[in-house]
Amino acid sequence: MWLDILQITLPALLLFLSTLVLVNKFLKNQREAMQSFLLKEAEFRKIEGERRKIELQKANKETTLPLRLHAYERLSLYCNRLDIVDLLQRFDPDELSAKSYSAQLQIALEEEFSHNVTQQMYMSEELWQIILLAKKEAKVILQRVQQQLDAVAEGKQLPAQKYVEVLLVYLEESPQEGHVQALAAIKKEVALLF
Repeated sequence: MWLDILQITLPALLLFLSTLVLVNKFLKNQREAMQSFLLKEAEFRKIEGERRKIELQKANKETTLPLRLHAYERLSLYCNRLDIVDLLQRFDPDELSAKSYSAQLQIALEEEFSHNVTQQMYMSEELWQIILLAKKEAKVILQRVQQQLDAVAEGKQLPAQKYVEVLLVYLEESPQEGHVQALAAIKKEVALLF
């Protein structure tokens, strides 16, 4: 009787154990295959993400480069307009007082600046600071000359032509250089793009 039970259970037990070993081996292989697949998929996604990032950067560069170049062009024009001698040629001093003419020139500088202020987002902070210094220099020169005239006018209204004369003498003695330096800085930064 025990022998009959043993004859039945022993092969069943061996079959069970061999099946268990095979199933464990199969599951282990499946787990390894799944991990390998997940690693490959993660690596693929990483590579694909990097490729997509490079494509976006390239497309972004193709889109923003013309915008940046346009911004540099506009600020180059602005720097040229900061040249006080050129500014004087754009505004006729006839029939204006020195004070009114000075105010008109300063307003023109500010309006031109406000028209171009958004261009700063396309350039380095250093370049933008150089442009701000050039603007400040031009404004300070205009204000100093007006203060000199106010000191000698003794309450009289002087003609704008007198302001122009004093301004030109001032520029001969203390040349305006900010706009020239700003233009050089713009050219230097644009050269870095290529």
